[in-house]
Amino acid sequence: MSKILFLYYSQSGQLTEIVKNFAKPFEKSGDYSITYASIEPVKDYPFPWTGASFFDAFPESVERIPCEIKPLDLGDEDFDLIVFAYSVWYMSPCIPCNSFLLSDQAKRIFKDKPVITLLGVRNMWIVAQEYVKSKIIENGGKLIGNIVLRDRAENLTGIITISYFLFSGSKGRFAWFFPKAGISQKDIDGVTKYSDLVKNHFEKGNLDSLQKELVSEKAVKINPYLVSTEKTAYNRVFLKWSAFMLKKGGPGNPARKGRVRAFAFYFTFAILLIAPIKYIFFLIFAPFRFKKIKEEIRYYSGTKLKSNT
Repeated sequence: MSKILFLYYSQSGQLTEIVKNFAKPFEKSGDYSITYASIEPVKDYPFPWTGASFFDAFPESVERIPCEIKPLDLGDEDFDLIVFAYSVWYMSPCIPCNSFLLSDQAKRIFKDKPVITLLGVRNMWIVAQEYVKSKIIENGGKLIGNIVLRDRAENLTGIITISYFLFSGSKGRFAWFFPKAGISQKDIDGVTKYSDLVKNHFEKGNLDSLQKELVSEKAVKINPYLVSTEKTAYNRVFLKWSAFMLKKGGPGNPARKGRVRAFAFYFTFAILLIAPIKYIFFLIFAPFRFKKIKEEIRYYSGTKLKSNT
């Protein structure tokens, strides 16, 4: 009987539902031993968020500074397949999931094992996934597949609806003319079509071609504008702001409250004014970057790091 480990952290419960649905084809077959392991911070993050706690989590997310987590009770820690499910905070894997990736336990569990990443996100995940790829490889694992479930709302609309979800705890409509927040129930229920593919490839021992088929079934969709925006924002903006905030101490330190508030104002300004301007420039210059954009779509749809290609 093959053993499958589902590793995840779900703050709102949405990712738990995605994971449990993804596991259904394996559970129904009766040929698999399924282990669910929820990563637990010693001091958990609130949901719904408050404005202060949401923005205070920014520097540790960006700098990938781990929090203290509880060891997972996994028995012999020997699995035939690992599904690592995570959400994205500020273009990085959420702090609890990153904390696990940096742990000694992760080194033991991932070593020489095939790994699939399963993401539940709003729309930006490229920078986070590149980091996760590198950590899986450092821990001795082999990334064989990536599946991304995302909020399908248009960017600015999605910002409004996800903000309502994060600060109210409700996935209902913010107003009648807005869509429901978060990943749609249809996509959450439909994730089994991807786990069926994974199960089929796993049973045939044909894992090297898995990602190609997942991409053909739209398990990953690359938006070239968001790729460009993410890389620019993370490297040129987020890293500078996080360093500025960390100079005033760690999580919850009263000394950094002023800088946290300043970032909150900047963040709102950037979304409402800078992002639309950048989008216009992207459209203007995109025809001159056609070859580069095509290469980026191919690469970010895959599972290898650039250093390995």
